[in-house]
Amino acid sequence: FNAAPPAVSAQAWGPVAAHWSASTLVFQGTDVQLGDIAAFVVELLGSDPFGTGGKDIPFVDLRPPSENKVVAVTQRQLAFLVANALMGNGFTDGGSDGLTAGLQRCGANPAKTTYLYSLLSFLAVLSRELAPGDQGSLLVAATPKGQDNSWMNNLGTMLPEPTVCQRQADGSFDCGLSDFMAGGTQKQALTDIAGGVVGGGAQLCDLAASQDESLVQFYSEVLAFSFFTNGANKDDSATGMLPVPWVLLGARRYMNHLSGNSMGGSCGAIPAENWLNEAISSRTVSVSVGGTQQKVAPSAFVGIASVCSACNVGDSCSHEELINNKCDLQRRHLEQDLSNWYQAFEPAMYEPSVQQAFRSVVSRIGTGPWGAGVWYGDSQQSFLTVWLATSLLSGISLDYYIYPSF
Repeated sequence: FNAAPPAVSAQAWGPVAAHWSASTLVFQGTDVQLGDIAAFVVELLGSDPFGTGGKDIPFVDLRPPSENKVVAVTQRQLAFLVANALMGNGFTDGGSDGLTAGLQRCGANPAKTTYLYSLLSFLAVLSRELAPGDQGSLLVAATPKGQDNSWMNNLGTMLPEPTVCQRQADGSFDCGLSDFMAGGTQKQALTDIAGGVVGGGAQLCDLAASQDESLVQFYSEVLAFSFFTNGANKDDSATGMLPVPWVLLGARRYMNHLSGNSMGGSCGAIPAENWLNEAISSRTVSVSVGGTQQKVAPSAFVGIASVCSACNVGDSCSHEELINNKCDLQRRHLEQDLSNWYQAFEPAMYEPSVQQAFRSVVSRIGTGPWGAGVWYGDSQQSFLTVWLATSLLSGISLDYYIYPSF
């Protein structure tokens, strides 16, 4: 890339390109420069990964009404979509896909550049992993059906002991598992403690103080999947962002460094050197998707919202009372939160063609204080809620993480 790609703000591109060119970025033992990414983009643009002559692609709008929808694409197909979005090659009729809309929205503020690091890191890693013509593993995005009371049928289940992981002074966890936000634990679903959409108030552009806003930047495939939304309304960023609940089977972390422990008021930080995740796993499992066997990475990203206590208390509780779990309204939405958790994590809530894949990829859930973040639910009841709700699921265990400062 000698200049900014057509769909990227030149003002935002300049500092990122200069940083990349001046840095050491090693993946699989070799340096990865912008020229290597450009060569991969050229290869992608000259290919036909969807087998449609390069003209058409299947498109499903994951925005509401979004019950029981599925999008399954290979790594190469998703990289093809990212490359075309960066080059300004639109695919959707009558509007803008969410990824293109995001590039326009984020480009309006040149100081926000993390989305460029994320997309370029995604292409950088795949440029080394995928040989020409190799489709790579499958990524399966799905939304569940509407909530029902089926979780109540499992209330007779015994509560299995959860794995509780407390962060130590050296950054490790006393349970022996990796930080759930950084990934690395096989068949563990990462819980994105979300609001109404994945990425929240940062609008897919940059790192921020909350987990949900920053996570999407490190899990580049999640950011890229915003393509599958209709982003035509430029005055409403949520139209180009993924709704919750939502799952991406096979999601991987492409950038360093990310932890559930806040870093100077930010959730995550991009290092000055070597921000590519060299420890990214290439492991896959064989799963059934729509009756065919496919390779999927044994990890998942699940965006799920709790009830917002702070949104409902009005003037009845102070901010200090909410922080210290002293507001009665914080404890008046247990059943709704149980239903939210069950809807997002129970395989039977998803379209039948992907239920077996969900069961094969997800056998444990990693989460921090879901329900008790910036929406100020009761932190103690929230722990009991996710423990109880996970016990109602089919063959899935709970890994609960505790941090000094989440």
